[in-house]
Amino acid sequence: GSPFRGPPCHSTVAYSQRLRQAGSLGEEGQGPLQVHCRRAVLEVLLRRRPEYSWLKRAKCGAVKNAAFLPFCEYVRQCLRQAGVAPLSEAEEAEVGSELAPLLGQWRRVVVFFALRALLAPLWEALLLLDRLLFLGERGHLAALVPLFDPALSPRNYAVVGVRRLPGADTDAAFVAALPPEAVAICDGGAH
Repeated sequence: GSPFRGPPCHSTVAYSQRLRQAGSLGEEGQGPLQVHCRRAVLEVLLRRRPEYSWLKRAKCGAVKNAAFLPFCEYVRQCLRQAGVAPLSEAEEAEVGSELAPLLGQWRRVVVFFALRALLAPLWEALLLLDRLLFLGERGHLAALVPLFDPALSPRNYAVVGVRRLPGADTDAAFVAALPPEAVAICDGGAH
């Protein structure tokens, strides 16, 4: 599912730089790290309220200055982006008092995201190897080829394959055409 395909898109290097930058700024640097927690608390709010049960995930994009807005304003902007009716003032006060303790858990959310970022390359490698083996099991030649610098995007590998044709010697031509950076080749066996 998508929760497993998404994390490999995020660069571990970029997230570690973000953590270092936040640490060097002290308390001033904590705001941007708290955004993931705000998003998680918004999801808690949506799951607890029956009128939002039809929303599986709030479809709201980035909220400008989200780290520095009062939480109720952040919720208001997210609900507006999702096309959902805003909370009344009484509901906002209730949400503020009910969910405020969860906002204090932002450090735990940062740890979760750091672990997720560390495990993402492993998960991506498993998915790519599974696809490589799938092709190999069907008798095709396949290889993993890096396309560009992983600093641009950690999703920098392509699964490249060729179908074996009866009577054709595609093996040598395929292997010769691969760049030297190819990291895995699956021979699938001649059929």
